[in-house]
Amino acid sequence: MDGSEFLSVCSSDLDAPTRMLLLSDGSLTLLLNASLLSSVRLQRLRQEEVSLDRDMAEYIEAEPGQTVIDRDVWLMNGEKRVVYANSILPTSLMRDEIYNEIAKGDTPIGTLLSEQSILTRRDRLQIGRIMSLEICRELGLPDATVLWARRYRLHTEGGFKGAITEVFSPKIFEGSNGKGKDQSLT
Repeated sequence: MDGSEFLSVCSSDLDAPTRMLLLSDGSLTLLLNASLLSSVRLQRLRQEEVSLDRDMAEYIEAEPGQTVIDRDVWLMNGEKRVVYANSILPTSLMRDEIYNEIAKGDTPIGTLLSEQSILTRRDRLQIGRIMSLEICRELGLPDATVLWARRYRLHTEGGFKGAITEVFSPKIFEGSNGKGKDQSLT
């Protein structure tokens, strides 16, 4: 669902910090640093250059077949995994210094763009609840755990576009409303 639809179906059990995290159009790493009161670091799982498929090309409004960096990472708070992220980043409009830093694979994209003072915009936000056996196992959760996720398109001032998908550990939402319970849509 998009942001408006998400807000229209939110239950009162879904607290403000959770809603803000899911709807934010700013840097996720900055928000996580502020909410967790510690720096978030990146653990790269996989990164490769591949050809952009037709479905993703349509989503980000780019030409299919061009080279993209396809990267899977965990955003970590200490030793705790807090967000799984997949990034699809076309290389053709990427500045050399950005490409080199992303290729190193040890800096979150939001942090990298912010440090380089690159203006960004996020749109086409989609929010949902998903089940992922692999992510649940990485988080030590029961296989049937339903997780909050979002996907958005990323634009930069230089015309660079990409897509980011983020799946949130329920542990980052615990305690934000004092209840520590599963928060769901009505």
